[in-house]
Amino acid sequence: MPDNELIAAYKSVPIVTRSMLTATILISLGVTVHIIPYSLIYLDWSSILYRFHIHRLFTPFFITGVNFTMLFDLYFLFTYGSQLENSTFAGRSADFAWFIIFTSLVSSIVAHYMRIAFLFQSLLLSVIYLWSQANSDRIVSFMFGIQFKAVYFPWVLVAYNAVMQGAAIPWEMLIGIASAHVYYFLDSVYPAMGGPRLIPTPRLLYRVLPAQEVAGAGFTGEGNTANVFRTGQQGGTATENTAGHRWGSGNRLG
Repeated sequence: MPDNELIAAYKSVPIVTRSMLTATILISLGVTVHIIPYSLIYLDWSSILYRFHIHRLFTPFFITGVNFTMLFDLYFLFTYGSQLENSTFAGRSADFAWFIIFTSLVSSIVAHYMRIAFLFQSLLLSVIYLWSQANSDRIVSFMFGIQFKAVYFPWVLVAYNAVMQGAAIPWEMLIGIASAHVYYFLDSVYPAMGGPRLIPTPRLLYRVLPAQEVAGAGFTGEGNTANVFRTGQQGGTATENTAGHRWGSGNRLG
């Protein structure tokens, strides 16, 4: 019975978020126990372009240090990934998958010029940034009960990380925020100004992850909703407790 409950709990996680969590666990553990060669998973565009290591566009985003910090990384990815997929992208997992793919590609290009090889924090901050835009008026509690609106959450994390690293600029996190903002502007802000939607979700993703009708989601087309960045919270003020997670340079392979 416990096994069945565990499997049921695993399957209850939205499919895209579940896939990201599974990939992070398998790749991180695989590298730690030397099943997966470390040299094959970091971002290297020369290997991608000339040796056809296409997997390097994927693996750098799903590796984190196997230590206590990993639990918090997975918890935050689960929490904010699930909330986005279940509310902002309700019934539209294909669109959420496209958000992850698009922001990862943008992050990979920027990271190449900045010589950054691992991008889990970029993935995590891109998810948190979009969540903060979709839930901008929600109240977040961070460290010792400090409260502020969710729209400031990514920047608080960046500042906290910089302090923990001795004033070092957390470029990996900033890349994630920037890539998510590019998506947010092109997919939501610019169309709201009267412009076209420049980054529509590829039709292939709709075939793999068909759109599902969700109450209150007002579909306008192939998986698109009339109000993409609506807040899942209706009325009242929600509080997110983020205390206890040490954001910083703890994501290093031992």
